Amino acid sequence: MKIMRHGILITIAGMLFLPLVGTLYGQDQEYREHTVTKGETLWSISSKEIADPFLWPKVWKENPDITNPDLIYPNERIRIPLYLLQKEVGPRSAETAGAEATVGSKPEVKTNQTTAGPSGKMVATAAKEYLVDRPTFIASGYITESVASVGEVIGAPTERTALGKGDYAYIHTAMPVANGQRFYVFRVSERVKHPQTGALMGYLIEVVGISEVVGEESGQIKVRITDSYSDVDVGDLLDEYVETEPPFLTDEPGRPAVNGFIVAARKNKEINALPSIVYIDKGRRDGVEIGDVVGTLSRNTYEVPNGVVQVINMKEKTATAIIRASQREVMPGDAIVPLR
Repeated sequence: MKIMRHGILITIAGMLFLPLVGTLYGQDQEYREHTVTKGETLWSISSKEIADPFLWPKVWKENPDITNPDLIYPNERIRIPLYLLQKEVGPRSAETAGAEATVGSKPEVKTNQTTAGPSGKMVATAAKEYLVDRPTFIASGYITESVASVGEVIGAPTERTALGKGDYAYIHTAMPVANGQRFYVFRVSERVKHPQTGALMGYLIEVVGISEVVGEESGQIKVRITDSYSDVDVGDLLDEYVETEPPFLTDEPGRPAVNGFIVAARKNKEINALPSIVYIDKGRRDGVEIGDVVGTLSRNTYEVPNGVVQVINMKEKTATAIIRASQREVMPGDAIVPLR
């Protein structure tokens, strides 16, 4: 997608516009309002209102009523901080000089930490923000070349075949278990073939929930579904649980010089609506890093820019990415290109 850059025209427009803002909203007004129209996103609003789509997380922070940045609706009112408008027309203040634009999903925010300074006194360190929230990170899944599990879901006390958070299930494992032990519940979503070569790349793993052993019942190991990101089905597989933390936002997301393809997409059938996830054919060996952003091109009659995705998890040859902006549907087969 075409991304507007700072320039003389934008700066002059901003200078002409700011006096009008002061007239309409008063000299002590810190915000102006934007009314959302159909199809708009925080990305597009930031591009339109402050000429820099990468500042959308800052706009989001000023609108705490928006719990999911990917879900805003027509007629919703968005507050645009005036200091972001003023940023376009003059030198940055010392307060904002270090605050560069970032790309990322909200905001689970870690609490401020304290550490010992040179004098031995405890000093506060800045709070850190996650690139994506924990449910999105866990549920996003990955592509693997081979599938291994430590057990499977074999039934439920209610004899239901589709389970959700708070439900109980019976499992079979290849190893002894203890009360309180947890497992990821996953399934193989599809076999992934490369959209250009047709070669088998591996298997798309969909993490559907987390279960915890609560005891035995009817001669079976009984678990409680503590988290679900989609229906947990009888026959789903188990993997050992490892405590994970989403990656943090970085001051400046990388823009790797890679060309490749979107090879698969996560199916949108989650119980909790999560942002759209795709998988690309570039990974660690290609120099891709978590937090990197790339553009996407639809590959129909013409190659047309249609989105921006950001890497949130990575394997050696592939990576999991979240769609940050789209002008039209982003889908498997679309190309990925360096974002300029």
